[in-house]
Amino acid sequence: MFAILGDIEFTVAGGISGLEQSGTADWAEHARIQGKPLLEWIGEGLDTCNLTMLLHPMLGDPEERLRALRQAKSNHEPLAFVMGSGEYLGAYVITDISNTLRRATAVGQIAAATVQVTLKEYTGVFNRKVLRPGLLDPALSGTPAAAMGSPGMISKLTPPASPTQLAIGHAKTVGNVLRAGKNLYDSVKSGSPSMILGQVPQLLSITARAIEPLQGFKDAAGLLDDGADLSRLSDNVMGSVMGSRSSLDPVDIGNIVDRFASSRESLGQAATILSSAGTRLAGLAAQVLTRRA
Repeated sequence: MFAILGDIEFTVAGGISGLEQSGTADWAEHARIQGKPLLEWIGEGLDTCNLTMLLHPMLGDPEERLRALRQAKSNHEPLAFVMGSGEYLGAYVITDISNTLRRATAVGQIAAATVQVTLKEYTGVFNRKVLRPGLLDPALSGTPAAAMGSPGMISKLTPPASPTQLAIGHAKTVGNVLRAGKNLYDSVKSGSPSMILGQVPQLLSITARAIEPLQGFKDAAGLLDDGADLSRLSDNVMGSVMGSRSSLDPVDIGNIVDRFASSRESLGQAATILSSAGTRLAGLAAQVLTRRA
């Protein structure tokens, strides 16, 4: 399997031929008198993925596969996007589906086509899809079996997120925050001391955003049978994040350059420590994908 989006599997044998990923950063441009405009980092943009796949009867029913993609888009719901390696890319929505007909039957059915699917990152609240009322056989209406499909009963039967899922989710959040922090530090590092000093509140704000998910990551790791290494890792990342913050408090125009450099180095260490667990976290994501965790 190359990747899975919700319940839709993509395989190389099934015609998947390309995946293009892109990420952006948002910058505000401020005009200045007698000078070039000044750019100010606003935040990270949403990631996008473009999937290219070939449809052919030898690779599966083209009409059915295209219909499944269109139905997923029409549901207007975020879907978990996981690579075959187990790497969890996050929640995505389908924003565009385009297909180029290469060959058709005499009655207009697809014989061969190229399909482009555009996915955009979803950062809102994301819950795994569960059964919903309205999918029961009408003949069961009023019976005990129908009661099993009521919203109240479904909410009781819906399993909570497992410790493994929680750990992966918190780790992804921490990773996103640290990347955004590094981008901000990189954009500020070449500025004047007064300019860097003016950015300190924003620097402290973005590192503060890593504290809560880091604590959540440690708590979830503590519930895993083999999570001791992840608990230690979260402590090490937290130590570097707090070191980055303490370097900027207090600061003044005289020490800001040195303290900024120290803070930036500590944040880089936090990102490096978290990245070292990439293989481990990918293994956890694979367990979730195969429903073993």
